[in-house]
Amino acid sequence: MEIIMKDLSVRSLKDYQKLNHVDYVFKDSAITFCNGLSGALIKDLLFKKKNPLNGYLLVNECGHASDIGYLGNEVLKEFEMKNALDEMKYLNEIYDLEIIDVVDKGLKALMMVGLSQDFLTRDILNMSRMEQKKVWLACVLFYNPKVIIVDYYFKGFNYKDKESLKKVFKRLKSKYKKNIIIFDDENEDYLDVVDNYVVFRNGKIVLECLGNDCYNEKLYRYMKMPKIIEFVKMARKNGHELLDYVDVKELIKAIYRDVEAKWDI
Repeated sequence: MEIIMKDLSVRSLKDYQKLNHVDYVFKDSAITFCNGLSGALIKDLLFKKKNPLNGYLLVNECGHASDIGYLGNEVLKEFEMKNALDEMKYLNEIYDLEIIDVVDKGLKALMMVGLSQDFLTRDILNMSRMEQKKVWLACVLFYNPKVIIVDYYFKGFNYKDKESLKKVFKRLKSKYKKNIIIFDDENEDYLDVVDNYVVFRNGKIVLECLGNDCYNEKLYRYMKMPKIIEFVKMARKNGHELLDYVDVKELIKAIYRDVEAKWDI
């Protein structure tokens, strides 16, 4: 399901909540990294909680509320019930999902995000903040939206959790053709999953590029350059022949090969 901005304008005093005659398409079966714009704004426009000044934001199919999943940094306010099972039953009802075995599907969703089955009935308030975020992701996966807005959701997770979450998002994109839109200030956590970049400033698009163009210097006029890219660029200046690596393990292997080749000489 594509999300289409057509001559879209939204008035706001805040730069990241402003749009000025924007045309853009968030494509399905893709992960798009969006910088300089609020994911909450896109959510509110899609759910008709905020009206545009001009133009429109729409989906290219006859969409429903259940087609949109929202993952924010503060997830506690998203819950209507006290535990995941009751939340899933609630979602099943309000979205007319007609899921017969809520428990079975709920357990599969928890497993997908790396949580044990006891989280199905555990009180939300008796969890850590990161556990709450994972449980909310499981709830979103339960109702299976076509578009997932990831709005500063990775904040607070450790490296291992981030890697696990990226595997989930890559699977959702490749196997289930989801349209995943990531909103964040920096791209360091997402280098190996992003298909498209779009950068906004003052309500306008100032840069678009593909995910494999993450070494593009123009990107880092607007955000901090990731450490791995800084390192590779520095190593090249010092005579090392390195590709555009985004995986630290692969980079270490390449450095070893490069140094070994120089020793052989």
